[in-house]
Amino acid sequence: MKKLGIAVYIIAIFACVFISAGAAKAPEEYAEDIKYPTLIVQSEKGAYIYEDKPVTPSDFTVIEQIASRRINAPLDQKIEYMDECVFRGADYKTAVKQCFPVLVRELDGIADSIFIPPENAKIEHSSGAFKIVSEKPGRRINEGKLYASIYCAFKFSGGGEVKAYTEAIQPVITSDMLRAELLPRSAYTTDFSSSTVERAHNVKLALSKIDGMIIPPGETVSFNAAVGERTEANGYKKAKIIVDGKYTDGYGGGVCQASTAVYNAALTAGLHCSANAHSICPSYCPAGLDAMISSVSDLLITNTTTHSVYISTSVSGGKGTVKVFGEKPEYKIESESVVLDVEKYDEIEQVDSEYKYFERGAISGSRLLVSLGKDGTKSETYIKLYKDGKLVDRVKVRENTYKAVPQIIAIAP
Repeated sequence: MKKLGIAVYIIAIFACVFISAGAAKAPEEYAEDIKYPTLIVQSEKGAYIYEDKPVTPSDFTVIEQIASRRINAPLDQKIEYMDECVFRGADYKTAVKQCFPVLVRELDGIADSIFIPPENAKIEHSSGAFKIVSEKPGRRINEGKLYASIYCAFKFSGGGEVKAYTEAIQPVITSDMLRAELLPRSAYTTDFSSSTVERAHNVKLALSKIDGMIIPPGETVSFNAAVGERTEANGYKKAKIIVDGKYTDGYGGGVCQASTAVYNAALTAGLHCSANAHSICPSYCPAGLDAMISSVSDLLITNTTTHSVYISTSVSGGKGTVKVFGEKPEYKIESESVVLDVEKYDEIEQVDSEYKYFERGAISGSRLLVSLGKDGTKSETYIKLYKDGKLVDRVKVRENTYKAVPQIIAIAP
């Protein structure tokens, strides 16, 4: 019973303290005999008039904050507390917010309405070319200057009028920075003017899929993923393709010439390339510089530079050009194909007894070239690095062996 009595006594004491605290900090009592300051803030949105008024507490936590931060105290006490905050390292806005939270909240709203974010310069692509869109500065209220003025107005004038000045916000990325990232690194042109209409269509379509490609530093892109599966549904047409050392018809014939152009441009741009060779050396590039594309063979390009690289393509007059842009290259790079060995193709003569190539009644013994022969080759591929016009390194990239293709002549029976 004695312990219970002590507990009741303690609770009663705390209740009295809370009741008296609440009564002592009631807004109307704070307001009594206190002159609250008025502040006029001029901004481009007009004049904002702040009349300091006591804040009504909603619970004991708020009462404690109001008391500790001098929110409902006389101006001289507020100034004293703001001085203490600044002395301890607070900026002027933080100091003012301690004693004038409503003022800061309203000014934050005005600042938000004036704020214009900066726009960074950017690189855009259109019509086969990259261009730089200039940056735009933003705008905001200079809070440092504003709250220093407010602090001084309260401290030395008891209020008054201050002006909210604006300042420019400079973009992080400028046009000059991007120009340094959009320098020519390499270019490669491939000629498909002798191709059939269908094959030329496929080369153009594949190159158009690469146009505008951006490879961030350290990232790898897939040619197959970029151009899509070579199907009729994807817009590709039937043309000659190489399968197991033979030419045959298939959707997407000619796409390998596009991938080869991209490969050579990327290689001489100093990027890391992973490519496979055809079983037969194609006629549109030197041995060891082709990039064979199929459902199981891909061209992978990795950006080994410190900035993004940009790839554009264009087609004109039966020629396709691939250009690579990026940071200034340390070296000028050239590719080199070295043929180590040649296997002469066979000449095969076949009597066209089934009349696949001759019409019946053709003069017996007439001869017709069915397919041209092509020598087999063994090759090595190098890149040569030049600096200030001098060769500084020669690096082996790959070695390949291509099959020989026989020359076939049909003879009329």
